Amino acid sequence: MPQVPAFPAAEMDRIGRLWDRAIEAGLMASGAETKYHFTPDGKVLSVAVGRSGQLLANGERLTPSFAERLRGQMPFLAQMVTFYENNQAAGRGLDGGPEDGVSILPPPPAREPLPPVDERALAQAKAATMALVRQGKVTNEVQAMVIPSQRGVLVAVGGVDGELYVNGRALTDQWAARLRDDLPDLASDVVRLQARRAEWQDAPPADRSFELMGAACTDPNCHGVH
Repeated sequence: MPQVPAFPAAEMDRIGRLWDRAIEAGLMASGAETKYHFTPDGKVLSVAVGRSGQLLANGERLTPSFAERLRGQMPFLAQMVTFYENNQAAGRGLDGGPEDGVSILPPPPAREPLPPVDERALAQAKAATMALVRQGKVTNEVQAMVIPSQRGVLVAVGGVDGELYVNGRALTDQWAARLRDDLPDLASDVVRLQARRAEWQDAPPADRSFELMGAACTDPNCHGVH
């Protein structure tokens, strides 16, 4: 039988202090339900619903940038972080989360061969992005993230005005809904981009030209930044 890993007492004490700080800052209520997931290497992911309804992880708001950092720090729980990220986007809170305890998820699936790129859709999306460059809204199309699907493509780029543009348009709720309908196999990536835009909107406008550099998409076939 596999040996149960030692309880990470020191890490739990550290995270407990982070939650105390979150309560003092008014991010969450004292005694709020908190789920704990442990990895065999002693890492801990704890998640709760904050006062605003936003999910908190280890005492911090589960923003896209923080989620990326957690996936890098806790590879065993990378999929768990994404699960809660998707829950947050859907307004489901902690619903469906596994029981507290040691969580050993299977490794991510092997990278699949890239699907054939719809060259016509890619050309249209690039042309729309170049139009943003000409309008002065985007500095350079080279920083765009390209994500292909079986039905088309997403080309996402950060603007000099702090906006996030996808296929030539600001990623408003209406445009995001249209993209999810048109590209159902990339719906989760659209949701992730929406969450990133929401995070940007919380801060003063800033040049976001390089904000998507190195950012991961959930589709294993993401072409990355072009």
